[in-house]
Amino acid sequence: MKVTDPVCGLEFDEDLSVTHEYKSKKYHFCCDGCKKIFIKKPKKWSKKSN
Repeated sequence: MKVTDPVCGLEFDEDLSVTHEYKSKKYHFCCDGCKKIFIKKPKKWSKKSN
């Protein structure tokens, strides 16, 4: 299944993702760097992925 990184917008296979759960929703990231950016301002990035 394809997923999209909410921070950088990269589309990639879910099997390759780094994940993080925020407000009971799982987010998929292409790398730890994007995950760290999301964690700093989760409200900003979670709105972009909706």
